[in-house]
Amino acid sequence: MASLERFFLSRYLKHPKRNLLRFSFVFMTMGLVLSVAILSAGLNLFEGYERSLKEVLLGSFAHLSIQKSTGEYLSPMETQSLLDAVSKYKQFKEVRPVLQYSVMATNEDKVRGASLSAYHFDSAHPFPYDRYITQGRSQLQAQEVIVGRYLARDLGKGLNDTLKVVYPRLDRISAMGMFPAEYNFRIAGIYSSGFYESDRSLLICGIDDAVALLSLSPGYTKLELSLQPKLVENAGVMARDLQARLGSQYTVYPWTLFSAGLLRLVSMEKWLIFIIFSFLVLIAGINVISAVSTIIIDKKHEIAVLKTLGASSFTIKRLLSFQVGLVALAAIITGQVLGAGLSYLIEKQSFYRLKGDVYFIDSIKTSISPLNQLIIFIVSTLLVFVCIRYPLKQIDKQQIIQLLRNG
Repeated sequence: MASLERFFLSRYLKHPKRNLLRFSFVFMTMGLVLSVAILSAGLNLFEGYERSLKEVLLGSFAHLSIQKSTGEYLSPMETQSLLDAVSKYKQFKEVRPVLQYSVMATNEDKVRGASLSAYHFDSAHPFPYDRYITQGRSQLQAQEVIVGRYLARDLGKGLNDTLKVVYPRLDRISAMGMFPAEYNFRIAGIYSSGFYESDRSLLICGIDDAVALLSLSPGYTKLELSLQPKLVENAGVMARDLQARLGSQYTVYPWTLFSAGLLRLVSMEKWLIFIIFSFLVLIAGINVISAVSTIIIDKKHEIAVLKTLGASSFTIKRLLSFQVGLVALAAIITGQVLGAGLSYLIEKQSFYRLKGDVYFIDSIKTSISPLNQLIIFIVSTLLVFVCIRYPLKQIDKQQIIQLLRNG
């Protein structure tokens, strides 16, 4: 920076009120702060939504599942053989056999479709979703069931109530109609993962109760595997490796097969929102153009004096860029801080909640990513400095004599 630029910039910093209290400057600063705040808050909320959805999906479902390629049940002998094969992998944190079937839950007046998942509740196979039990307990005894929060609400059931589970039996059809199998459970726990589709349909019980209800021979639908936290993103690679070892008799499904598309869609929507909200900063840049043009008009006699003293147009443009740029950078940083506070207030408010049947989860969370904030700062700064440089082109066309005569 030349000594002339440092001199005028120091005067500006020591006596900023003369410029900062101009209406055009105030309007420019407010526009930048509000536009960057909206951009920052929107990206923080979408980042929080994306991370919350991924956390719920990875916490509520198995990272890998093994089923028979023919769709048949796994016999106890096959299950034990698979458990022995999988136990050689240290990458798996938990391995558990599960029996799943579609049933109906009723309270006599209402009937709701439900997904019944049956597990072994013993020390060898600990229940994997303890953290989602908001009421009651997770260790079940005979004729006890854990019910999803929304399913219990729809049926008007609560802790320790009796819930009738019905399974239509096609082998019990007679001239008098169908005679479904019925089983009465006592609700021992309420399950709430935050994932709406799961919380509105899930029933969890013991293997023996499920076998009695479904009248099945001992067996399992699939084997569920949970990876170590650092290896979750490599589920696809692990699935291919495990598939090669087990052969074509079994099929290994990674979680990415069902959920990766949804997460990619959410990520695309996040950056689409970022691009759209970036236009707010560009619109605020119109105020920057107006503010710089006003400065050029107000300081035309000073510009003429500087040119008379030998200052080049490039030097004058740099000087004005520094003056306006410092205020713009302060406005951008202030907008990012305000956006963080705004997104935090939106997360903590209680008068609006997400609709789980639309957005999959029912709570709003914010996540402030340093990378996202850096991207916001860089994009906003580039847009603002482009808007600053555009009106400064007028200085190249101005003649000293015209400036002095008009001044």
